[in-house]
Amino acid sequence: MKSIISSFMLAFILITLQACSGITVSQDYEQGYDFSKLKTFAWKPNDDSQKQNAANELIDKRIRKAIVTNLSAKQYKQIDSGKPDFYISYHVTVKQKIRTDNVSGGVSIGRSSHGRYGSIGIGTGTQVHAYDQGTLLIDVTEVANNKLVWRGISTQAVAGHSDPQKSTAVINETVEKMLMQFPPTK
Repeated sequence: MKSIISSFMLAFILITLQACSGITVSQDYEQGYDFSKLKTFAWKPNDDSQKQNAANELIDKRIRKAIVTNLSAKQYKQIDSGKPDFYISYHVTVKQKIRTDNVSGGVSIGRSSHGRYGSIGIGTGTQVHAYDQGTLLIDVTEVANNKLVWRGISTQAVAGHSDPQKSTAVINETVEKMLMQFPPTK
């Protein structure tokens, strides 16, 4: 009985931790495009999303720094003058989402004066949870043709009141996971 309860607890904890990590990333790109010709980049000028992103300058700075750091680590060079090979831009949205759980469970293990006890409870009532889901898009646009050639997409539940260190860590991890896919491998 003890090993069954221990196994159930371990499985429950692993499933819970996996659900909490929650940074999902994907990419879309122009198939057949020769990404090897891209060497230099700059921030996309006159980007409409810049106005939206400037609403929170602190987050804007963190995202920009994470993008530049990751691209520089991949040997791409940011230039301030002249014509770059590609423009980089990003866009952030936060939407409230609803999640429902039809089954919930719990485990209880304890000790009393009558010995040890354990129980497993399963509830079947619907539970409704509201949460904020953030989406970060990173776009790579070829300058020569003003053509979108790569887009990284990340979605995750966001905490509304993280401290600056946690926000920076989440942004860095998210951008790193996204840009691990750039350039795409064939």
